[in-house]
Amino acid sequence: MKKQILWPFTLSTLVVALAGCGGESANVNPEPNQVNSVNGSCLLKDKNCVEFALDYPVDGINFVCSSDPDNTYMTLMEPKTNAATGRCSEGDKIHFLLTGSSDKQVELGTVPLSEIGNVSTASASLPRLSILDMAKGLNGGTAATSLSPNDKTVKIAMALAKIFQALGLERGAGVVGDVQPFGILASKKADLSLLLVSISAEDYASGAYVDKIRPWIDVSQISNEDAFKVVQTLVLMNNSATYQADFPIFANALSDKTGIGLPQGLYGCNATDCKTSPANLRHLIGSFIILTDRQGYTFGSGVQWRGPLKEQLGSDLATSVTVDLLKNIEPAKMNALAQTSWINPLTKSIQQPFKFNLTDPNSDDFTITQGKLFNDYLIAGTEKFYKQLTKDPNASPSSYGLWQQNYGTDTFKGSFDAFKIFPIGYLDNDVFKSKSNVAAGQKYIFPLYANLIFKAKNSSDSVALGIAIDESGDIRTDMQSASNKTTACTPLLTTGATLTTDNNQVQYRIGTLGATDTSNKAVTFRILLANPIFDKIDGAVIGANTNIVSDVNSEGKQTSTVIGGARVNLGNLLSANVNKSAYISLSDFSGTGVKWTNIYKAYLNNYYEKNSIANRAAADFREGDVSIEIADCYKVLAK
Repeated sequence: MKKQILWPFTLSTLVVALAGCGGESANVNPEPNQVNSVNGSCLLKDKNCVEFALDYPVDGINFVCSSDPDNTYMTLMEPKTNAATGRCSEGDKIHFLLTGSSDKQVELGTVPLSEIGNVSTASASLPRLSILDMAKGLNGGTAATSLSPNDKTVKIAMALAKIFQALGLERGAGVVGDVQPFGILASKKADLSLLLVSISAEDYASGAYVDKIRPWIDVSQISNEDAFKVVQTLVLMNNSATYQADFPIFANALSDKTGIGLPQGLYGCNATDCKTSPANLRHLIGSFIILTDRQGYTFGSGVQWRGPLKEQLGSDLATSVTVDLLKNIEPAKMNALAQTSWINPLTKSIQQPFKFNLTDPNSDDFTITQGKLFNDYLIAGTEKFYKQLTKDPNASPSSYGLWQQNYGTDTFKGSFDAFKIFPIGYLDNDVFKSKSNVAAGQKYIFPLYANLIFKAKNSSDSVALGIAIDESGDIRTDMQSASNKTTACTPLLTTGATLTTDNNQVQYRIGTLGATDTSNKAVTFRILLANPIFDKIDGAVIGANTNIVSDVNSEGKQTSTVIGGARVNLGNLLSANVNKSAYISLSDFSGTGVKWTNIYKAYLNNYYEKNSIANRAAADFREGDVSIEIADCYKVLAK
């Protein structure tokens, strides 16, 4: 997984900079009867070529791009993205099916590419084409309105899940209810000749597909409950990612002269027009990094600067408001506790307030009120950036990212742009072994209990935090008490918005696994600590694998803080015997040690330096090394 540098100078530069893994895959499986074996009608270097990734990792699903109706392509598992990918031209309709050497085929729906993505983005952040998108195509274009097995489109998605699950089981890909990668071989597609009739869209709605497809694959072995579990897992997984917003950093982001819609950043003021200069005008800029986990909860932290300008407002935000406030205003920390009001996974919109709280008694919550995710990658805060992103000539004010905050008698309002980076993927059961995805008698290692040990630069102090990586791949605290934060291998007594263990000890959602690294027997992970309970390490970030713009000067030059990736190395533990334990370790993606960073304290230290403030104790313990120690109470178990 490569580092992603956000905020290039134009959106076209963004596309070029982020589309780092182009070209055709070398993993080509020949198909019979002139069916093309490459996974798309265009190359990433071609103009208007859009690459997409399926949420269910299936190698070998056939598809036709509407701009190239004479050729049939197929999805291929892409090692660099850990996903099954395909490519069509911008504006295409993608027809999915399973076809072989006979005239019998299995219809899988038609999906307008414009509903998925209009521009190609980073290979690590490809727009996801979901099993629900296919089901929508099979249901006449009607989207699911609720994540319920009673919803007609969800029912059709469950039927697709049954087909994929049955095909996966036939290839030995995991157990029922678990999402694992597999390939549909040419020989299996040749056996479609066993079907008496092709499987149509109507067969899914009526349920007739079960009997009609039986000569080729028996889906009756997959229950409705297991099929819904798969759909639910995929829907939540599609939303799970890191989301990042920054303060204004582009010179001329608001200028009409550029002809390009640039991200304005998180910006607003306490007036209707932020370009005017009333005596009481106060500006607000900010940034945040939040994480949506595999169970649909979103949490994280942010920073804001709020106040008047000392210098006159210039022609653009990055070289006037941002530079002025970063120098003259002490930053304020914002925490977003775990909540489910971020992006709705069905509508891709923020439909309920998402809140960050501040410790300032004069301040209400910083509240995100609306926004819509486009290209499965970006929320645009302004009309110009929205049009650049969507290629829609018409404005859509209800889709823009907006926020508001009351402070004393002032009401601040503004907009924000946010990037969705490195969405998570399936967890390969060669590495991620839990009770729910192994067969009876096999050993498993999750949930895993351990302590993270934080050490800071220029300090002899260390902080230990007990964690549990659960059966779903999410990470929570496992603290014995507020004063003893080390693990005791305690299972949860309650789940949901509030997590508790023995003695009603509250635990906190803090992270999730990104993917499995089968070659290194490791799992990648991200952790965001955002609660005063964490004291010195409140605001610490591990494994986000991104760059945070930490400063902008009057010429618009940016300074960035690099937050690297992180993985837990599990090779020894996977080789351990039942009822035993083994050494585990952390490393970044190059195999060296893992660093942690406290973004708020980094900004605070910058403020102290710019203003020659001698007492910088509040900014201490802001970066360093982190290691992991498996809990003494932990052991490998067998199902």
